[in-house]
Amino acid sequence: MIRNISKSIVNLNSQNIATKNSFKQLVLESKKPVVVDFRPCYYTPTKFLNKELFEAIKEKNGTIELVTVDFDEEYELAKFLKIQSFPTVISFSNGNVLKKHTGAFHSKSQIHEFLNHLETEHNKEY
Repeated sequence: MIRNISKSIVNLNSQNIATKNSFKQLVLESKKPVVVDFRPCYYTPTKFLNKELFEAIKEKNGTIELVTVDFDEEYELAKFLKIQSFPTVISFSNGNVLKKHTGAFHSKSQIHEFLNHLETEHNKEY
């Protein structure tokens, strides 16, 4: 029951929830740059990070996608990507990892720096 409630809270804050079966399509094959938020959906502090990320990405007017991966449900995927603690946020462009951030962002400007780096690197590839 708690997991179902958590998932619906996550759905309010992100456009996509990836599983090992949908990760390739949602992240690796995306034409847009993607930020992947790895976290256990039940863990309250990471919900705040997700909300801040969502708001910052929303300000980018659709140029960046946000995907959430439930650390507990998709442990093998997290293990494959060497996620050792949460929250961990990874930026992807054209299927490649660009940057990994573990722990909370300390300010909105730090989130914007992370996103701006992703946009800059993604635009270099085109």
